[in-house]
Amino acid sequence: MLPPILTKNSTLYKEDSNWEQFLIKIGEYADLIENDFLSQICFEHSARFNEYFPFFDIHQNKIIRVQKTTQEIYTQIRYDDDKKLDFWYFQIDDYLKLNIRKQYKVLKYVVDNGTWHFPPVIIENKIAKELGNKNYGNLIHLIEGTHRVSFVNRLYELGKIDPDRKHNLLEIV
Repeated sequence: MLPPILTKNSTLYKEDSNWEQFLIKIGEYADLIENDFLSQICFEHSARFNEYFPFFDIHQNKIIRVQKTTQEIYTQIRYDDDKKLDFWYFQIDDYLKLNIRKQYKVLKYVVDNGTWHFPPVIIENKIAKELGNKNYGNLIHLIEGTHRVSFVNRLYELGKIDPDRKHNLLEIV
């Protein structure tokens, strides 16, 4: 589990939703842990993370930046209960065909750049199982980033992203 100080749900942060204040309050962790992990997991989704990975230990497990090709992402990364990441395809289709959802910055960035502007968080299913997750995806489980990965998958299916294009991700090892 995440140490209590890293969980935004902690009573330390009940009155404060400010990202900069969160970084100050967590002290040296802000320098030791990837900011993209801190923001996506600790600041926004710590309760879900702790529920799914009760044996995670920030001092033993590492968070590293990796790159995967579009093809690897499409064929290997799955969500809870091994679900294919296609449940946000309609947003890409709406954006491209109906010219709507233009105000959604994450979607617009992926369409314009063929990748995401901050990395989704993944874990190999073997490690996910060791850390207590019972709903992992096979081969690689997506912890955070369903919209971003779904958008890239849809653009890949539509032939708008090269299969060998590299994308940054954070991986728990």
